[in-house]
Amino acid sequence: MIIKRLKLHNFGVYAGDNTFEFNNRKPIALVGGMNGRGKTTFLEAILLALYGSNSFAYTESKHRSYLQYLRSFVNKDAADKTCKVELEFNTNTETDETYTISRSWDILTRKTVEEIRVQKDGVENDFLAKNWPMFIEGILPSALSSFFFFDGEKIAEMAVDGANVQLKNAIRSMLGITVLDVLENDILRNLKKVSKKEENNKTSDGVEELREAKEKAIAELAKIDEKIELLAHKIVECNDKLDSLHQLYTAKGGAAVETRQEILQNRADLISQLTTERNELYDIAARELPFVLVKDLIRDIKLQATDEHMDTVMKEAVVQLDDLIEDFKNDYNGDSKSSEEFLLYVKNHFTDTETSPVYGLSDQALFQINNLVEGELDKTKEHAKNILADKDKKEQKIAEFDSYLSLDINDKELKEIYKKIKTTEQKLIENQVKMSELEQKRSAANSRAMTATTEFSKYVESYLSTAELRDSTDRTIKYSNMALRIIEKYQIELQKRKTNVLADTITKCYKKLANKKNLISYIKMDPETLNISYISSEGNEVSNDSLSAGEQQLMVISILWALAICSKKKLPVIIDTPLSRLDSLHRTALIKTYFPNAGEQTIILSTDSEIDKTYYELMKKNVGDEFTLEYNEEKKSTSIRKGYLIGE
Repeated sequence: MIIKRLKLHNFGVYAGDNTFEFNNRKPIALVGGMNGRGKTTFLEAILLALYGSNSFAYTESKHRSYLQYLRSFVNKDAADKTCKVELEFNTNTETDETYTISRSWDILTRKTVEEIRVQKDGVENDFLAKNWPMFIEGILPSALSSFFFFDGEKIAEMAVDGANVQLKNAIRSMLGITVLDVLENDILRNLKKVSKKEENNKTSDGVEELREAKEKAIAELAKIDEKIELLAHKIVECNDKLDSLHQLYTAKGGAAVETRQEILQNRADLISQLTTERNELYDIAARELPFVLVKDLIRDIKLQATDEHMDTVMKEAVVQLDDLIEDFKNDYNGDSKSSEEFLLYVKNHFTDTETSPVYGLSDQALFQINNLVEGELDKTKEHAKNILADKDKKEQKIAEFDSYLSLDINDKELKEIYKKIKTTEQKLIENQVKMSELEQKRSAANSRAMTATTEFSKYVESYLSTAELRDSTDRTIKYSNMALRIIEKYQIELQKRKTNVLADTITKCYKKLANKKNLISYIKMDPETLNISYISSEGNEVSNDSLSAGEQQLMVISILWALAICSKKKLPVIIDTPLSRLDSLHRTALIKTYFPNAGEQTIILSTDSEIDKTYYELMKKNVGDEFTLEYNEEKKSTSIRKGYLIGE
């Protein structure tokens, strides 16, 4: 994915029309400006264009609703009270398709309506406009967007937060192991049904009791983790949740289901039009069109027939002259010898120039062949080309409709989402707890969950070693618990294998950037909890507190870099204020090593104190597009100028 253009109309501090054009294929693009000039607004505009209400910039904002969030971006001095953000990008794959997503709204009335339009390769695409959330999730999932588009001042908090839920969820999503959770839940549901029938079996009751205790402890821990995440993102009101659920409903294909009949009708209309065009093509092929193949021969026939026609006229003229000479002799008393000699000259000249007749065309036939040569054949040829071109477009559109109709949509999942929409309309959840209290509760809950898991595993192991296959219920309980243990071990082994790769990648990235390369020898990731530990060359764990603010920021950048590498997605990286907490050595490492290799395209939003003239010279060979954000105090607005604010 490569960003080609960002166009803003009355968006925030950008009054009027402002456009960022990214044309250079060097890896780094620089957007420079002083604080308050619109760098963060640039980042929010891209997130809003791609994700709308699913943008993490919106969920982290203090706005009570998405519509209020949109209204907040309309420039206060905009005469038309309208706002628009338009983003053009291409997929940078073998097909190299170009997409343009635009969102527009106004504040002319109290009710704000967002209009979404999408173009694919320059052609309006209503299906993508209605199903954009589902489409963009396949390119860059919103859960991973904060790890490709981030604020350098905020990410350092992740390094000291060992229980960061957002980071761990992103890692699990990247590792692709969530399918095991679905399988485990299915087995547990089946086990509950079977266990209800085993009322007289004390041994299975013991397994069920310990399993319920384990589930309760894990559920308690998950609930606390959820509260931590909710605190980080704030609590949104009921209408915010409704907006998100509607977006999810659309992303899962709800709009596609609703428009299926319309697509079928449009497809039938196109097939009817295609049949008409084919019949028209057959008609002209039965008339003038074949003559296009022998156009030169037709032109030669016309010339020959014209000469023959002139000879015929001359013959008639000579006959007329003979009659006129006779009349002239009778009426003229003078010498008529000169007139006779002139007539003889005309006859001799005509005889010398007379051509032998070949075609003998009539006047009407000559007129028709003249029309063909003078333009009728060219018009017929052009008309046929237009029909064929329009036919190709219609066939492509029919193929596109066929691809839409072949989408695999999960109706059951859509019904569940719709049910949640109805439930959320009647509920409003408000829950605020201090972070320090939640961390203490989490530590205690984590200890209880580990204890319950250990007791459950020991009891199940003892039960499996002594249980006899008395009936089908016993076998079901036994093999279900065996399957759960296997899933648990397999998940840990799978996470271990993949987390080891991720941890090694983080280590390599960190060592490329860090100044104190001996401080941390390698980075370890717990395959069960996904907690990250830093290990020194002596084998001791390095505490988070021993890292400086700059080292913490470098560590998180290394994690983000490793996530981007391991995800194997060709995506752009946008970094706001990337160097604020770093010393000169660490800044140099980022400029020389990270920025040119962070992604397919790296857009850096910086002030002159971060990337000054010295650092600009260091990275200049890798810099393509450059922009400076200039602020007008009188107009209270920002405009865009080509070139970086330093080093021009």
